[in-house]
Amino acid sequence: MPELILTAERLSRSYAPRSLWFDRVLGGGQAGTRPALVDVSLALHRGETVGLVGESGSGKSTLARCISLLERPDTGRVLLDGQDLTAMDRGQLRRFRRRIQVIFQDPFSSLNPRLTVGGAVAEVLRVHKLVPERSVRSRAGELFGQVGLPTAALNRYPSDFSGGQRQRVCIARALAAEPEVLIADEAVSSLDVSIQAQVLNLLIDLRDRLGLTILFISHNLHVVRHVAPRIAVMFGGRIVETLPPGTPLEAARHPYTQALLAASPRLVQDHVGETTGVDDDIGGALPTVGCPFRGRCPRAFDPCESVDPDLLPVAAEHLVACHYAAQAATPHAL
Repeated sequence: MPELILTAERLSRSYAPRSLWFDRVLGGGQAGTRPALVDVSLALHRGETVGLVGESGSGKSTLARCISLLERPDTGRVLLDGQDLTAMDRGQLRRFRRRIQVIFQDPFSSLNPRLTVGGAVAEVLRVHKLVPERSVRSRAGELFGQVGLPTAALNRYPSDFSGGQRQRVCIARALAAEPEVLIADEAVSSLDVSIQAQVLNLLIDLRDRLGLTILFISHNLHVVRHVAPRIAVMFGGRIVETLPPGTPLEAARHPYTQALLAASPRLVQDHVGETTGVDDDIGGALPTVGCPFRGRCPRAFDPCESVDPDLLPVAAEHLVACHYAAQAATPHAL
């Protein structure tokens, strides 16, 4: 097993509800916070791709932002090669920040419309002083070549490109920092169906050629399986299941993972299917006691009402946070 490069340990993060001000002024509710992450732990080994799956509002993007320290978790630690990033001040963190780069869902809003795409990549090279000034443009051209764009495109603006091309620019910009960990946060979900598989295959190729470690985030299990041997599933700010490499998706034990699988389109002839209705924001307040999924679970029974299930093994490296799955994994339990 390759060495660990990045470890998130028991991360939690909460936000004030958007309606909090109105609730206080108008008296229409109670002040408080909504947990986006609840005691989440995740480890990435050097050179591997881990998939993170869940519907909107499940905590995937919050976890990505906390791991990359774009925002700090309320509790928990993020370790990069054993160094605790959450304990660092801004100056210390800056030296480590370039080693973890994020590719976001919307490639257009990720780029400055007033900068040429070559200027956007050159900006990263200059900020981190990765090459001499005389070599900035040639290095930017090399990065464009790595993502399948011509050097002649360096002088064009983001509005001149299609969505898939803009995402390639964003990937080149992320690679300019020479990262060790790449977080792709719904990086293909806004692209046309015919383009998604091309970008997925590009990420796989870059991982293999550059030795990158990738955390790939999506709401579609089949898309994630295309790029990631190991998968973690999130619901309600928690990891509710982890599928180890070699485990077929059909072996999922958590009712939520099974529901995602049933609703997710498959990859057909190297093209990714369209988004389905599963990707609805979970919205509202989840129960603070018991299993957070019990209100939507067809297999909920007595313990689900009062006990939040632990993430426990049901097979080698296959972890599930579900009372029903844990009981079914025990011989003669049912």
